[in-house]
Amino acid sequence: MDTSHHDPSQLHQINQDELQDYLNHHLLGSKSGIRLFKAAADTWDGTEYAQEFRDLSREVTEEKEELEQLIDRLGLRQSIVENALGVAAGAAGRMNPVNITRSKTEGMTQVEMDILQSALQGKAGMYAVLEKLAERFPDAGLDRQRMQDLYQQAQDQQASVRRISDATMDTRFVAP
Repeated sequence: MDTSHHDPSQLHQINQDELQDYLNHHLLGSKSGIRLFKAAADTWDGTEYAQEFRDLSREVTEEKEELEQLIDRLGLRQSIVENALGVAAGAAGRMNPVNITRSKTEGMTQVEMDILQSALQGKAGMYAVLEKLAERFPDAGLDRQRMQDLYQQAQDQQASVRRISDATMDTRFVAP
C-alpha cells in the first residue's frame, strides 16, 4: 500500500500502555496535590485568601475525579500500585510536610507556594499533551476542547497562587 500521500499522523496510533502509565502518574500526583491544597487552605484559614484556597482545593479534587473517569472512558486501567500509594498519601491526613507550622510569614510558606505552582504547571503540561493527542487522533476518545479548557483552568489556578504569593511576600521577606 502506498502511504506517501497520507497524513503521517494517521499511520500511527496512541501507545495505550504509555498513555496509561502517563495518566496514572498524573493521577498519583493529583492525589498529592489535593492534600497540598487542603493544607494550604488550612494555612490561610482566617485570612482573605482562605476561600480561594478552599476553591482551588475543590477544583483540583474535581479534576482528579475527571481524570479517573477519563482513564476509565479510554479503556485504560488505574494502577493498583499508584492507587495504593495515593491511599497511603491520603492516610497521612492533613499534615503539611512543607509548612508544618502552617506559618504565613516564614520562608517555608514561600516554598509551599512554589510547590503549589509547580504542581499546577505539571497538570497544565498534561492537559497540553492530551490536547495535542486529541488533535492528532480525533477518534481516540479525547475531547480536545475539554483538554484546552482544563489547560486554561490550570493556568488560571497557577496565576491565583502566584497572585497570593506576590500579595503576601512582604510578610515573609521584608523585615518590620
